[in-house]
Amino acid sequence: MAEMYDQLGRHIHYLRIAVTDRCNFRCQYCMPSDGVEWLDHHKILRYEELIRLISVFAALGIDKVRITGGEPLVRKGLLAFLRKVVRIPGIREVGLTTNGSLLEEHALSLQQAGVKRINVSLDTLKRDRFIRLTGQDRLNQVLAGIQKAQEAGLTPVKLNMVVMKGVNADEIADMASFAIRNHYQVRFIEYMPFRAGQDYLFTAAQMKQQLVDAGFTRLVPELGGSCPAKIYRIPESQGSIGFITPVSQHFCASCNRIRITPDGCLKPCLLSNEEYSLRDQLRSGVSDQELGEQIKQIIWNKPHQQFFTKGQESGRCMSRIGG
Repeated sequence: MAEMYDQLGRHIHYLRIAVTDRCNFRCQYCMPSDGVEWLDHHKILRYEELIRLISVFAALGIDKVRITGGEPLVRKGLLAFLRKVVRIPGIREVGLTTNGSLLEEHALSLQQAGVKRINVSLDTLKRDRFIRLTGQDRLNQVLAGIQKAQEAGLTPVKLNMVVMKGVNADEIADMASFAIRNHYQVRFIEYMPFRAGQDYLFTAAQMKQQLVDAGFTRLVPELGGSCPAKIYRIPESQGSIGFITPVSQHFCASCNRIRITPDGCLKPCLLSNEEYSLRDQLRSGVSDQELGEQIKQIIWNKPHQQFFTKGQESGRCMSRIGG
């Protein structure tokens, strides 16, 4: 089986694909502050183009695919697309990241389509705060969707909480208790300042201290795994707690992933402005072999480190990159 490495020796085998930039939420850290202008439909990769791309990546050694957005479940035809993705030779796991608002309706169908893992973005358990953060009064629908995903066997259900100082950092203990009680895995994520002047950073060290102060004193580290989250288990509980630290303790040296944006650009690093249009290549009549060679060259030159360490900021908002 083929394997793909960059010049630092990092084994690249995880592909995240944003199938749309559209979303039914308006989360403040994801959407641009000056309003939303969706990409024209002709700029978004068609499903046939995505299947071809994933097949080329799989032949190079990609074996794990995560579908993101925007909100992927708002794109029509997604389930039929997913059924095709899971059948691509070499792909051993397909996951999906969602805001959860449509998950109650689709959880069982996603499991039947072959999706193995679900990540749900959930930044608060308080209704009023949820409305302020997302622009929607759908907390109950999200919680119902999370429960339905667990019932459908999309386990462990992972909850992604972006922790923001002065916004929701006071809910860390409540979210941890919620996850432990319901056997979910919550991952507390440091806020990433994609734009200058946004001072919401609440570090993982501060999060852990808040948990200790709330009585979470028996956190047992989980060894192994290649995900960026540092996972801790609670004795006698199936739930778990994780911390993702892109700012205070970046994990560039062990990064195994790459991204495709909704408009078909390959981003070898989430937190770098380097990107390469594969859509233009696909639509120019390039062969799979030629496309594969271009991809390998881009991966070989994957950035050594993210841009926060260089004082730069992102050229795209998160909704135009993919969660």
